[in-house]
Amino acid sequence: MTIAGGANALRWAFPVARDISALRSGDLPPVIARLLAGRGIVNDQKLQEFLNPPQELPYDPMLLSGMGAAVERLGRAVERGETAAVFGDFDVDGITGTAIISEGLDALGVKVIPYLPSRADEGHGLSDGAVDGLIDLGASLIITVDTGITDAGPVARAKGRGVDVIITDHHSPSHGLPDAVACVNPHLPEGELPLFRRHYPFRDLCGAGIAFKLMQGLYGAQGLPWDPGLLELAALGTVADLVPLLDENRYIVAEGIGRMAETRRPGIRALCEVARIAPEDLDTETISYQIVPRLNSAGRMGDPMDSLRLLTAQSDEEALLLARRLDELNRQRRDATSAAMDAAYAQVEALPDLPALLVVADEGIRLGVAGLVAGRLAERYRRPAVALSLAGADAVASARSIPGFSIIDAIRSVEHLLVRCGGHSQAAGFTVTQDARAEVTRRLESYAADRLGAMDLTPTVEIDAVAKLPEFNRDVREWLAALEPFGKGNPRPVFASLGVRVMGAHYMGASQQHLRLRVEQDGAEMTALAFGQGDAWGAGMERLDLAYTLMEDARQPGNPLALRVTHFRAAAGA
Repeated sequence: MTIAGGANALRWAFPVARDISALRSGDLPPVIARLLAGRGIVNDQKLQEFLNPPQELPYDPMLLSGMGAAVERLGRAVERGETAAVFGDFDVDGITGTAIISEGLDALGVKVIPYLPSRADEGHGLSDGAVDGLIDLGASLIITVDTGITDAGPVARAKGRGVDVIITDHHSPSHGLPDAVACVNPHLPEGELPLFRRHYPFRDLCGAGIAFKLMQGLYGAQGLPWDPGLLELAALGTVADLVPLLDENRYIVAEGIGRMAETRRPGIRALCEVARIAPEDLDTETISYQIVPRLNSAGRMGDPMDSLRLLTAQSDEEALLLARRLDELNRQRRDATSAAMDAAYAQVEALPDLPALLVVADEGIRLGVAGLVAGRLAERYRRPAVALSLAGADAVASARSIPGFSIIDAIRSVEHLLVRCGGHSQAAGFTVTQDARAEVTRRLESYAADRLGAMDLTPTVEIDAVAKLPEFNRDVREWLAALEPFGKGNPRPVFASLGVRVMGAHYMGASQQHLRLRVEQDGAEMTALAFGQGDAWGAGMERLDLAYTLMEDARQPGNPLALRVTHFRAAAGA
């Protein structure tokens, strides 16, 4: 069944023509100039600011709100040789941030108790049970990573037992701040900050990024150099959390990936081995699709502490054993996701019309994959989506959004009906009783309809620049490399070539699910690979419009550029 505005109704959105005459840097190819202009980089000054920011990076961590108090309290922990618990979220951002702080404090002589909660048994956030357990193990200080900004109750419980809490988090507070020694968070409302702490230059750090800043600040206060190897962990968390890869995040990821090419971390080497990737070939794409899913699999399907142990492993033998365990969990995660997506798509396709916000619920949606389900629904149908796991007494939801719509604001509009909730504008979650689930669904759909009703939610192929195949020469390849790392805020460019001629087409894959095309335009021939699109190929496609990113064709001598096709259609008039 085809739903109006659904996944089958694709609209190609082409960029508006812009003046590129002010982009004259060196031998800048015209197709790169068109790409940059479409992203607001319209002159040489803006280009140089993007490639080489005028500010010294990384920024002074002491400008972050709460950093002074946090560093002062950590300094006392170092002096006294205290025991500190590091409580992180169970996703890659939280895991890597926990590893950063744990390694940093351990090197200064602080005894560290790292703790990552169980997704199934404890859920997101600091809890009274976790606080009590960590204090009973001897912790006199608790540091949160990627969580805690909405956990006033557990923070008060710790304080009542004489234990200080430092919160590091990048999520938005809901109703005031917990009574912690310090809240290090670049998103605190202006009214919550002292005047001299309002001007940290960059607000979009992830949890691991803030953890790195905390260690940078502490080591600076101790008069010691911070370990550049922490940037490897910060880069993993930054890529995983899909924060904009601009400004300081761009620095963290670029430096971290550069260090990973020669990493001394057994855990990263072992992950690369099971993923069959050379460390020097790591980039944001391989990290996103090969490394992050394996690290996340422990939190989704098992114990997230396995991922932390892997990243902090000291021996190759221990690391490889843990990496193989995560590899198997990742296979299980893929199977569970496939089954959950079948159930989710069936529910959506059964709707007579698509609402502005999608809600699916099923016992077959495991808690560990609900976020993946919501994300794929949001991407496919171009509207916010909520996936509820019904496996427990209460329904537990993961929600993902689209640009321009804050899913956490939508959820907070029904907070009085929920057991708990948290998150940020593009990713959030909540727990709701079965009795309240229908009413929450109705209100969320109504909230979204009021705010998205005037928007065109047709799934869209966003084109960065239209190009002719002969334009892709060595200069283009070098400029694209200079624009990396790619990710949110600086996505890998999607080009379009119109009316290319198909010279040959071959199926690939065990189920003939992939296509390998040989295409030609204006005398230039290239290989085009369309993964997972074999069923879209048919008669009458001698000429095509292609939307694609660029990749290296490892099967050809010299690794020439090839097209990784995201979408194709028969060319007009073909």
